[in-house]
Amino acid sequence: MTEGNQPNDFEKSENENWDWQTETREWSAAATELSCFAIARMKNKDLVEIIDTKRGILKFVCIFRDKAQ
Repeated sequence: MTEGNQPNDFEKSENENWDWQTETREWSAAATELSCFAIARMKNKDLVEIIDTKRGILKFVCIFRDKAQ
């Protein structure tokens, strides 16, 4: 893992009321928390936050930002 992608560099939260229509940050849905790390690596982004919506199969929302240069 790179320095900016360490597991402690992101925030975990539970938000059953998270709404994709009002989210302004870049995000993707995932089935597991580990999938968020894989998606971040594929997108070449930093993982900022993982939200557990407790809904459906893709219950985790991964929030990203551009890598710091």
